[in-house]
Amino acid sequence: MPVPVPPFLRAALIVTAATATLVATSAPAAAQSTGSAGGAVSGTQPAPRVPIPGWREVFVDDFTTDAPTGSFANADCGNPNAIVYTGTEDTRWRTYPECYLDTYNRNPYRADEVLSVHDGVLDHHLREVDGRRAGANLSPVLHGDDQGQVYGRYSARIKVSHPMITGYRLAMLLWPQSENWPEDGEINFPEGPLTGPIFGFHHWAEPGATPNSQDLSDVDPSTYNDWRVVTIEWTPWAVRFLLDDRVLLESNRGIPTTPMRWQLQLESSLYPAIGGGHFYVDWVTVHSWDGAP
Repeated sequence: MPVPVPPFLRAALIVTAATATLVATSAPAAAQSTGSAGGAVSGTQPAPRVPIPGWREVFVDDFTTDAPTGSFANADCGNPNAIVYTGTEDTRWRTYPECYLDTYNRNPYRADEVLSVHDGVLDHHLREVDGRRAGANLSPVLHGDDQGQVYGRYSARIKVSHPMITGYRLAMLLWPQSENWPEDGEINFPEGPLTGPIFGFHHWAEPGATPNSQDLSDVDPSTYNDWRVVTIEWTPWAVRFLLDDRVLLESNRGIPTTPMRWQLQLESSLYPAIGGGHFYVDWVTVHSWDGAP
């Protein structure tokens, strides 16, 4: 029986020339590091709850409900819709089961070994599990039992425990629930190595689209060593990427018009692993577009 693979696995392991160049030049030269042991995390803040013109809040998680390692487990390959975490405000999360494989190395996603919630953060403890680099792939449930919506604003406050988490990559992405990729588009921000730089891609939703039908954002040379707020804004007329208060992309071509779900994807990369570590999420917020111009 074939092993299930997430729908956005690139059959030919496609890496655009832009991505390959950026990642190849970003790996730092430094001594080996094994990463921190977790524990208390400093600098956390409450999620912003101030109304945003044009948007309606539909999901907020401050990660104030603790969950130990192992509580995110989903060993049922036939039930990717299982709820693995419920937050303080009854927010609900799903994760890819352990039989699902990551994009580039076909390593199993291991939410059961990687994820926990403590000290007000969602903690991804990135390291080898059973001899293979392990990540996780979470998605929030937004409306009833549905993870998707048409148009939205997606924000997260994130950081790494130390600057030498090599061999792992981040893709916080909007994926079409139709599974009709690439013609229904894909919105990825941020995407790339955890060592930086910070950038993203808008894959256009249009007939005849290919994996390289896309806009690349501006590339910010900074890192995730300090807390950063990353935001996707998706409206009928534009896709925008914001890093803190800086706009890295505003694209008006190929705007998706079908429901998409938000995936918080942490996984192994094609580049060597010098050491593991922790990727922290302080909070996430999701808004629906209210139809305002």
